[in-house]
Amino acid sequence: MTKVEIKRTANKITAFTVCGHSGYGEAGEDIVCASVSAVVWSTVNGLTDIAGLPVEYESRDGFVSCNVPPLSGQEREKADLLLESMVAFLQALSEQYQEFVKVMEV
Repeated sequence: MTKVEIKRTANKITAFTVCGHSGYGEAGEDIVCASVSAVVWSTVNGLTDIAGLPVEYESRDGFVSCNVPPLSGQEREKADLLLESMVAFLQALSEQYQEFVKVMEV
C-alpha cells in the first residue's frame, strides 16, 4: 500500500511524505503507483522548477518527502495551488483504490 501523509500548520501544507508501493500491479505495470508518482513529481517539479520555491525534498525507492519552508504572499499562493491540487488528486485516487492508496492529514 502507498501511504501519503500531509502535514499542515495553520491550514497550510508544510510537508508531505509518500511511502510504499501500491501493490495494485506488477512493478513497471502498476497504474496506481504510476499515478501517485506522476502527481507527486509533477508537484515537486512545479514547486521547484516552475514556481522557483526553495522546497527541500528527498527521494529513494518507494519514498518521497517534501518540506515547504515558511512562505508569504505570491509564493505561498503558488505553493498552495500546487499542493492542494496534488492532495485533491491523491484523495480521489484513494477513494477509487482504497486498498492500495491511503491519504492521511496531520
